[in-house]
This record gives sequence, C-alpha cells and structure tokens, in this order.
Amino acid sequence: MFSILHITDLHRSKTDPISNPELLSALLSDRDRYVVENPPIRAPDAIVISGDLIQGVTLGASDPATELAAQYEAAYLFIADLTDRFLGGDRSKVIIVPGNHDIDWNAAFAAMEEVDPATGLPGLPSALYEPGSRYRWDWKSRRLYRIKDEATYASRLDAFWSFFDRFYAGVTGMLSVSSGSDANLYSLDDDRIGVAAFNSCAGNDCFSFQGEIPREAVAQAYMDLKDHGPWRLRIAVWHHDIEGPPNRADYMDADIVRGMIGRGFRLGLYGHQHRLQVTPQHARLLDDETMVIASAGSLCAGRWELPTGALRGYSIIEISDDYSSARVHVREMGFANLFTRAVLREFSGRSHVDLAWTTPLDAGGRPEDPVAKRTTRLIREAEEALRAGYDPVRALELLTTPGLADHPFGRRLLLEAAQAVGDPRRMVAALSEPRTVEELVALFDANLALGREGDPGGLLKRYAGNLGLPEAVQRDMESRMNLSKWGRS
Repeated sequence: MFSILHITDLHRSKTDPISNPELLSALLSDRDRYVVENPPIRAPDAIVISGDLIQGVTLGASDPATELAAQYEAAYLFIADLTDRFLGGDRSKVIIVPGNHDIDWNAAFAAMEEVDPATGLPGLPSALYEPGSRYRWDWKSRRLYRIKDEATYASRLDAFWSFFDRFYAGVTGMLSVSSGSDANLYSLDDDRIGVAAFNSCAGNDCFSFQGEIPREAVAQAYMDLKDHGPWRLRIAVWHHDIEGPPNRADYMDADIVRGMIGRGFRLGLYGHQHRLQVTPQHARLLDDETMVIASAGSLCAGRWELPTGALRGYSIIEISDDYSSARVHVREMGFANLFTRAVLREFSGRSHVDLAWTTPLDAGGRPEDPVAKRTTRLIREAEEALRAGYDPVRALELLTTPGLADHPFGRRLLLEAAQAVGDPRRMVAALSEPRTVEELVALFDANLALGREGDPGGLLKRYAGNLGLPEAVQRDMESRMNLSKWGRS
C-alpha cells in the first residue's frame, strides 16, 4: 500500500495553545503505535497539508506583516521538522495548499474603496454574487466596497507564497510546482499517483468567505496530468468543504468537485471544517462515476474554533495496491494532548473506514488501463529511439523501466538495444535472467567478455536445460569458454 499523512488546519502562531515540539512529539509517539493497532497502519510515504497553516491576522492589526512573518516562521519550522522525521527530509513528497486563514485580510482591505450603495452598484444585492464580482459587502459596518487595486488584492497571499518558495527551494522531483499557481502538480509512488493541489481561495478575503477553484484551473490540471501520465490514481487537494448549513457561506460549490470526477480524479482531500468527513461523491455522466473525498479533523485549531463534540485530529490514508480503494484511519487528540485511535459512531465505533471509487473511463467508455497505456508508450518511444533515431542507450533506459519485463515485444527490443549498446555489463544488468535461447546466448557472450567478473559456466548450468538449448550449441559455447580465460585458469 501507499500511505498518506493528511493534516489540515494547523493554525500555527506564536501564541498557539500547543507548541511545535509538543505537537510534533504527539504525532511521533502516535506513529510508534501504528504497528500494534488493529488493523496495523502503514507509516506515511507522503504528507498532504490542506490549508490554514497559520492562525492569521485580524483586520486592523497594527503590524500585520510582522505578525504574519512570525506565524509562518512557526509553520515552517514545524513542517520542516515533520518532513525530516516522517519522510527523511524528502520535501518533494509534501503537498501544501493555502486556506482562508493564510490570507492577509489587511492587504485585501487596502485594495478596496468604499462605494455608495445608492449610486455605485445597480442591481444590489444580486450583483454581489455574480461570478468574479469585484464588489464586497461588510455586514458589520453595513458598507459597500469595490476592489480597485488588483495588484494589492493579489498580494493578500504573498506571505503564504513566500513560505511556499522557502520550503521548496532547491527541491527536485516535482511535476510543476510554483508560487502563485492555482494548481500545482506533484508525482507520488514512483509516478503512479498524480496529485493536483488547488488554491480554493480565489476571491476569498476579509468580506468574502466562500471557497472557489477556478474551473479553468481544474481543466488545465487535468490536461497537464494527462500529458505526464498515465496514472494509476489522480488525487485532488484543496482547502474548503463543499457543504454547509444555510447560515454559513464559507464552503465551495460541489459542482467543482463533480467536474473533477468527470476528469478522472478519484480521491479528494480537504480541510476547513475542523472535523472528520468521508463522503463518496457521484457524477451522473454516461455511467455513474465515483470519487471519495475526505476531510481530516483540525490538527491544532483553538478550542473555540472546534465544532461541538469535535477533537483535534488527523488521518492516515492507505491506498490499496490496485489503486481502486482506500482505508482512512482517524486519529484524535485526547488527554494530555496526545493522539490515539478515534472511536467513531458513524463507523460503528471503529477508527477506520474502507471506501472504493470507480475506475475512470477512456474515450470509448471502457475502464482506463494506465499500466497498459504507459507500457505501450514506453515501448513505442524505445523503438523510435532504437531505429529511427538510433539511440540504443536511450532505448535501453526506457526498456529497463519496471513493469516492461513481461511484454514480449518489449523484451525482444530490450535484447536488441542491449546488443547495440555493446556494453557487457549493461547486457548482464538488463537481462539478468534469460527467458529464451537467444537471450541465453547473448548473456553467455556478455559474461564471457567480463572475464573473471562473469559466470558463463554457472549461466549454462542454470538455464541450458530449462530453455532447451540445443546440444550442438551448448558444446560450442563450452568450447569457447574453455579457450577463454576461464579455460586457461
């Protein structure tokens, strides 16, 4: 299985009720108990952080820039240490998105000007809710504002993106990750899992609280992942939840998630609501398609921010070997600020839930087979490199990709490429276990050329009989071996 540590809503600040060392030690001590749980839990292979890294700064704060810098310093130290201890410092396996608390409300407000509702906005209040509206209404002061300075408004996430650049500075192995992007792309599990990390804070500010991911960002992420794929699983990460009561307006349109389903995303991870929720979402297309979306509980929200009955918590998500289902383990903070297994009424008292999703469909309405597509693509590229471009080294690199050893045509190309390269060591490495007489003869010649580094005699003993090597050919090979350094020892 592949395991993901899903944390969200860290709410780091210098006045946080739980310090970085206390929080990190609680996670580490809980990890030590994974192996004795029933069922056991696999230690994380990657980390997803779905927003609200910091507590944020209130509107009208005297020195918001200094306070934001201090909070992001606390967040950086915590996440860097978490990565070192859980992933051996590999930051390419950490996925981070912003949340509403990461927004600088003071920068957003500085970009606005007050407008007279009687003269400044015809069609009030419906115009406030038009897509991309630049108008904002403040219920506290009962005043109307308009965003007049787009550059200043865009800077409301500058502190988050500065943290982001600092964390990923010099990190390699990611698909397409850059500050300010509506969708960053990551590759996990040796390029089997593609992740799109979305900024769901488009239009979110001190007066506008709803979540939104630009639809073109979802579409572009789908196309970009498709160009890099195929993938066994596509995961989407964002911050805002997709449902809420009538007296709230800080959630995201569920139709955005349905658009993800139709584009092949099968697991969605988010936060914001400070409580666990695991919900299969459906898209009614030609056939029913399913995506599992899971919210982790808040890792460290203040007690006044937790819903009634909710505890601080996090999740471990174990993805099955066939990438068609996942087990979500829920961990909650109890006494002494320590994490342990949750007891969930909605899951009959268990601490985990198993959920499956449908396999994405191809253009013909058939279940996608990304392994077959990837194999076909690699073999085609290798054949072009070997024959059209005559680059046997490149062909050999492609054909030694894990998973191609059982493809008959790929195996024949592999032998051809290894022979064209003409390096006996690479021949031995590529065809360590011969499957045909032709491969046995080629491997024998390579071992013979390696002198004392090779083992041509042992190779014949192990494979000549099993592969049906003709006696005349075997006698000739033994004769050549006897005339070589092997026979003169």
